[in-house]
Amino acid sequence: MNPSDRMRLERLAVHLVALGPRAVAEALAELAEHGDLSRLEPYRRLSPSVVAMVGADRFPPRVVGVPR
Repeated sequence: MNPSDRMRLERLAVHLVALGPRAVAEALAELAEHGDLSRLEPYRRLSPSVVAMVGADRFPPRVVGVPR
């Protein structure tokens, strides 16, 4: 990875961590699927406080069925 891409990745990582574990997981899935660092740029426009306010910083609750 060239130094410019490495610096870009580091900045994105810091911002993603501030957005919470859900954003990190979604970004990793995006990167794994497409392999293109530019696919993560839209995450930089997200505000950590707004993401937290709407609950998007956390994974949704898991619904576990109880057998009858």
